[in-house]
Amino acid sequence: MENVHGLIDSDFDALVRDLTDLLRIRSVLEEPLRTDEHPFGPAVTAALDKFLDIASNMGFRTKNIDNMAGYAEVGEGPLFGILAHLDVVPEGKIEAWRFPPYEGVISDGRLYGRGSNDDKGPAVSALYALKALRDSGVKLNRRFRLIVGLDEESGFRCIERYKKTEEIPEAGFSPDASFPVVNGEKGTVRFTLSKAISGRAVKNLPELAAINGGTRLNVVPDEVKVFFRGASAGNLERIFLPIGASVANDGTGVLVTVSGVAAHAMEPWKGENAIYKFLSRLDELDFGPAVIHSELLKLRGLFNGETTGESLGIACRDDISGPLSCNLAVISLEEDRLVVKCDIRYPVKIDGKFVLDGLSSAAESIGWTLDVLESKPPLYVSPDSELVKTLLDAYEAITGERGEPFSIGGGTYCRAMPNSVSFGALFPEEEELAHQANEYTALDSLRKMTHIYAEALSRFNVE
Repeated sequence: MENVHGLIDSDFDALVRDLTDLLRIRSVLEEPLRTDEHPFGPAVTAALDKFLDIASNMGFRTKNIDNMAGYAEVGEGPLFGILAHLDVVPEGKIEAWRFPPYEGVISDGRLYGRGSNDDKGPAVSALYALKALRDSGVKLNRRFRLIVGLDEESGFRCIERYKKTEEIPEAGFSPDASFPVVNGEKGTVRFTLSKAISGRAVKNLPELAAINGGTRLNVVPDEVKVFFRGASAGNLERIFLPIGASVANDGTGVLVTVSGVAAHAMEPWKGENAIYKFLSRLDELDFGPAVIHSELLKLRGLFNGETTGESLGIACRDDISGPLSCNLAVISLEEDRLVVKCDIRYPVKIDGKFVLDGLSSAAESIGWTLDVLESKPPLYVSPDSELVKTLLDAYEAITGERGEPFSIGGGTYCRAMPNSVSFGALFPEEEELAHQANEYTALDSLRKMTHIYAEALSRFNVE
């Protein structure tokens, strides 16, 4: 193994260069640009092409699966999988970034960029770990396949496409969470609540004409824009300036922009939800149609600024994965319809039916329509499994620390593949910046995770 780790250090500058090139591709799902050729948009396809080019130039066997997923493979024998993704969530407010999110800037020993931690950095790290293992000259008794998907952040359509025609690994890990080992992932429920609005504008009152806030279900919304027709800028300034919002009059009406702080939906309490901030000012506002004001008040009462789901009637917790989390992620008022979208992460010991029944009752209580977009059960792999124990041993061999497996609120490809768990890439002492501004990977951490992945893969490379 000494030769393997020496190769990682000698290749590290190349690893950083390849990762930087990949970070410069804004591989965000663009629904309007989706085509048969580019199922998630041309930019996301470009990220896959770049990754496969890097792997092919290294001498790996590669395959592009309908521009939805791909893989790089080396070795012979039973198949072991590494599950990563190349799509990223939108960058949010550019002004919140210290450096441009798609330039791959290095500063103070950190490589900044959207995807540097989630999940392009770990994907490239795993690729170089495989390269070092192969280049060391050791006989590869397994086929190691690094599978990269392009829709992890928006629904797993990529991995479902992979499973239709491609070989399923006997075991594997995903470098898409935290060290030492994540052996449990909360269940997820994503849903919309909607209400048709038929009221008319009220004489002598401003009209709330449009609301648009949030970008993705798995991101705490950092901005909401609310347009009032016929409103007084001065009155709205009095109401919204105290919460740091901006108020602008464009001649046809007044646009209020409420700002929050983005965070990953698995830990919504780490952000500042801009939708909640807007709803908190409803008591101060006087606008029409009256039905919109009334329905927004009902909505506020259902969520009550919480991240626990208590007012929804679904709050719960267990001793393995902790409490349920709730992220009110998107809101819109367009074409006489109010719509909100929400992301729920519930504990591994809880039956998803409890959550779904609770949401149904909550929607019925305010007369809104519930549509469940996605419901995925929790993942839990025994800490006594050979997979978990081997990964923990590899982590200890490089870090000198004996870690314990734990559960998270995030969801990875592991829940779509048998006998797999998340393994890195965030270290216990590091701040979680996935889906937030100023996402980065520390270069020392990038190097260390590559050593850990190589150590782990060598331990699975058995006769």
